[in-house]
Amino acid sequence: MTVAAAIPERLRRLDIVRTFDAPRALVWKMWTDPAHVGVWFAPEHFTTPVVRMDVRPGGAIHMVMRGPDGTDHPFDGRFIELDEPERLVMRTWINLPDGGVWFEVEQTARFEEVDGRTVMRFEAVVVQAREDAIGPLSGMEMGWSQTLDKLAAHLRAVTAAGG
Repeated sequence: MTVAAAIPERLRRLDIVRTFDAPRALVWKMWTDPAHVGVWFAPEHFTTPVVRMDVRPGGAIHMVMRGPDGTDHPFDGRFIELDEPERLVMRTWINLPDGGVWFEVEQTARFEEVDGRTVMRFEAVVVQAREDAIGPLSGMEMGWSQTLDKLAAHLRAVTAAGG
């Protein structure tokens, strides 16, 4: 499958740069420890009650995000590359009931420590998508922005607690 022609070019790639007031090793841990991922990995008003991650190249990812209306949104994925604490690459996808893939996105997070803070460069590239995936892909920028806001809040809480 390829990216459907109906998916506009502007929805096929997302780039975000964030600076977190935390050391790189801690930010890395937030991305790779399921206990932490379950706290922040979802847009505003969503939770992530299921987080299963085999954190190694080729390792499986399975998560369920729960919407404010109680609807579960499961997705799967794989870790592609892990270069601790500098770079993490994963692919996630939404499966359809017939076994097909609705859409698949490769996410890369690069972490650079600068004066005790972490500059994260995040990119998401749509690898494949059906035409009817335009709705969720249209919300990708807002969803990731809100998700990274939750990561920043969680980092502040963990840092304040001495973690």
